[in-house]
Amino acid sequence: MTDPNAPLREVRRWMRVSTPVNKATSAGLRGRLPQIAGPLMIGALGVGALGAGIAWRALSSTRGTGRTQRFVDLATTALESDFPVRAHEAGDAHGDAHAPRRAVHVEVGEGFGRPSLVSIDVVVTSSDALSEREAATRALDAITRATWNNPEMAPVSVRARVLVAHDDADDLEAPGAQTDTVVDMSALGFADEIARPDELYDRYGAPECDPAWRP
Repeated sequence: MTDPNAPLREVRRWMRVSTPVNKATSAGLRGRLPQIAGPLMIGALGVGALGAGIAWRALSSTRGTGRTQRFVDLATTALESDFPVRAHEAGDAHGDAHAPRRAVHVEVGEGFGRPSLVSIDVVVTSSDALSEREAATRALDAITRATWNNPEMAPVSVRARVLVAHDDADDLEAPGAQTDTVVDMSALGFADEIARPDELYDRYGAPECDPAWRP
């Protein structure tokens, strides 16, 4: 004889043995989190994390390294050669001759499979000739050319600016000194504040340390 309650009992039995994908809300988020298991999967994730760390370090700035200082020297030499500081610009507002007349800040972001980016900020006082746009543009051109033709690596992208410090700035070297932009790379005809290798090649030719380089 057929039991009329058999279908209901079968449904109840199925509900007891079938586990839903997500538990009830009392189980929180545990039922929704993917489970990572197996040594191959864990090892693959570890290798990926290691690779990301290496890439991050390669793209990071080399501030304070010997290479950074050499680019500082390169930019400073280009400035002093063509745009020496006049005698009355030697001191600060109080006549202190030891005060920095100009400050050159450089960061070298070493690329990971792409050209390195050399960022240069030249900070001057309001009495400096480079606080005027025409002189600052010519100085920026000299700095950019020297950076493109650096003896260490090619090609590079260049981001350079000439900044004038506010009159109340005591130290041009101080981080966070208040400044205004006199000129950036757009003053040289580049599309934005970063000049890419193909644009630099069009303006200056092949870099001196790699004459065979072409975009």
